[in-house]
Amino acid sequence: MINRWSHKVPFVLFIILPLSFALGQSNPEAAFEKQDYKAAVEAWDQMLKENPDLKDIHYNQGNANYRLGDLDEAISAYEQALSVKERDALADVYYNLGNAYLNKQEVDKAKDFYKQALRLRPSDEDAKANLELLNHMPPPPPQEQDSQQNQDDQEKQENQEQEEQQDSESQSENEDQQEEQEQNQDQSEDEQQEQEQQQQDSQEEEGEQDEQEQPQPSEGEEEVDPEDMMDAQQILDALKDRETENMREQIRLKTSGKDNEKDW
Repeated sequence: MINRWSHKVPFVLFIILPLSFALGQSNPEAAFEKQDYKAAVEAWDQMLKENPDLKDIHYNQGNANYRLGDLDEAISAYEQALSVKERDALADVYYNLGNAYLNKQEVDKAKDFYKQALRLRPSDEDAKANLELLNHMPPPPPQEQDSQQNQDDQEKQENQEQEEQQDSESQSENEDQQEEQEQNQDQSEDEQQEQEQQQQDSQEEEGEQDEQEQPQPSEGEEEVDPEDMMDAQQILDALKDRETENMREQIRLKTSGKDNEKDW
């Protein structure tokens, strides 16, 4: 069964029901017609569990998820339906993939799938119209999902900027502390150098004072060499020793009686 209807971009819905649904089980097609798309998706899920070989069900799931606004689930279901063999059915899958990507603002992918649909079915006026529309008009406005993603990206960027600002402030504070420590260290080194210079100046002043206190030769007098003074002292000592020896010799002569003898 093939049903066509017009939405923002029209697409095809075809339903294949197994015999079990004709015997009274929940009818997903009926739920879809009543616009109870959630019930239709659940019914088709149950059908797939019981009949995994029914590839057409993936296409129908994609249509229901598309109407629910769950574009990612719709695309996933359509991609699984690409294994269908019938040419027109495959053209419908490509066409509806183009619709899904168009609503996601992925215009290039939408164009590619419309072209794939036209290769299989060149007479598809809907695919031609949509492709021509994309070639001459801007894409549709962003969906709420895109707005939420943009908001999340903006919050993430703000958080990142805040973290970078905190890191920058912390780094600046560390640099200020390091600079202060270096200044304190330089000041301490300057004070130590100043103390050493003062100590050196004090020692030099004491040395100059000691030199000034030592007796200086009078004007006109030559400064005596210490070696010359030592030689003079040795000479004086030698003279004293000789004089002492002469005196001893005279005393010895007197006491020996030679000086008491008279000449005849």
